[in-house]
Amino acid sequence: MNDDMTIEDGLSAAVKTVKLIPIKRGIDNYEAVETDDLTSILKKSRKHESISKEESDHEFKKLKKHLLKQLNFNLPVDDNVVLPFLEEAEQEIDRMAKQAIIQKESHSAIIVGQREGFKTFLLEHIVSKISKDFSKQFITIKLNGLIHTELTAINSIATQLEEQLSNIENVDGAKQKMTSIVDISQGSLTEVFEKILHLLDVASMSRQIDDSAKSDQSKVTVLFLFDEIDAFAGPVRQTLLYNLFDMVEHARVPVCIFGCTTKLNILEFLEKRVRSRFSQRIVYMPQIGSREQLLQNIKYLLQIHSGTDLKYKEQWNEAVEAALENESTGLYELIKVNDENYRSIPMLRNSLLPMIGTSSNLDQLMHNLNSGEASLRYTQSLLKNNLRDRTLSLSDLELAILISACRVAVKTKDESVNFNLTYAEYESIVKVLNAKIPTMVPKDTEERKNTIVFDSAIKQWPKRDIKNVWESLLSLGFLAEKSDVGLRESAMAVFYASNYQLQGNALPYDLRVYQMQITLHELRRTIPRSSMYYQWTQL
Repeated sequence: MNDDMTIEDGLSAAVKTVKLIPIKRGIDNYEAVETDDLTSILKKSRKHESISKEESDHEFKKLKKHLLKQLNFNLPVDDNVVLPFLEEAEQEIDRMAKQAIIQKESHSAIIVGQREGFKTFLLEHIVSKISKDFSKQFITIKLNGLIHTELTAINSIATQLEEQLSNIENVDGAKQKMTSIVDISQGSLTEVFEKILHLLDVASMSRQIDDSAKSDQSKVTVLFLFDEIDAFAGPVRQTLLYNLFDMVEHARVPVCIFGCTTKLNILEFLEKRVRSRFSQRIVYMPQIGSREQLLQNIKYLLQIHSGTDLKYKEQWNEAVEAALENESTGLYELIKVNDENYRSIPMLRNSLLPMIGTSSNLDQLMHNLNSGEASLRYTQSLLKNNLRDRTLSLSDLELAILISACRVAVKTKDESVNFNLTYAEYESIVKVLNAKIPTMVPKDTEERKNTIVFDSAIKQWPKRDIKNVWESLLSLGFLAEKSDVGLRESAMAVFYASNYQLQGNALPYDLRVYQMQITLHELRRTIPRSSMYYQWTQL
């Protein structure tokens, strides 16, 4: 027994003295090398993914920027989109513009179409295309009937003439003679137009001296672009139009006038002497006639026809075509609703802008294209922006003043209101209501002589504070100034409106006349019965 124990103790002591020595192999540090390789591979892949993501983000931003510019018609002239249904009108306007600029013919034309019907866009697009090759052959003068009166239009014509003639080369002699004219815009209309004609003759003669062989090409064509030309067509004193149309027939320099209007009977507004000098050229803007035509034009508007350096061009064009062919997509549903209610490309274009503008990557853009969620939210927000919802958002004082203005409109003969009449109505209503409210009540039933004075239930605000409320109602569109109502039944109504607009700027704030855009009956249906102002909605 003792011998066995001594043997085991000897073996354990021998084992303790043994040291393990690592054995060198041919694949030394295999696992460490493998780990390092995997780490480097992962780093490279992550770096490659980040680079590809940055490239894709950059390419998407380029696509998004191009699409937004295309929808807003802000691309360069050669890349800008002209919708297919406008081709006939574009060809007609382009022909007349080239006759005036290149062939030096004088004539006038009126373009008739609905508001936001691409009238001004076509004119400016065609003029920009022609100016690429013939920029020194013509000058452009732009006028707008909504912001110009006859007097301010004359000043604007003189200013634009001097600025643009000074930018045309080879008119150094004309510049010296321009300084001899003290002020073109001074004097009567006849004198002003004589100065304008003299200025144009000076510029043409100076160019003929430099280039006598090409006398026709040396003439500078004057191109007038009128927006809302009917604003200058009152039944009396159409002096501006008469002088301009007279320039077309008798001026030695080529003069071309393009006028844009929304009135189909524009010729009835012109005086006989003005109509006799008009060239009788009228261009009617085309309209969308069917859903197929609407789909065709929206497809042309959304697809990319230029910008070949865009990476996602083909992918986007295929997605647009597929979305328009599938009737279950949100884009097709949006076009269907527009066709059934408005058939308006400008309104549809505005609803497509949020679809592109709110997208942060290509996948989200494709989702918005097929679902139409962003455009649907935009359309719903437009439907909420009506007079009823704005009425419900008013404060108590704003609602009281609005009701008072509607009551005044019912009482007056021509349904017009002003600030003084509205405040007088508000003051009388508050006084009547406060008279019905007991302000002296007994303190105790036994001691009726002692009383407590309560404030009136409705506070009557002073006139100076109500002015801020009145301006707020104007900005919200509840009232429109009498001259701002766009529909005119006759030429006489246009004349009275334009003359009132001239006088309205000089009228005091309290006496300016407005027309209500909401009636007292509509307010009665809108204001809840629980409101303290509900009883005011009935005379």
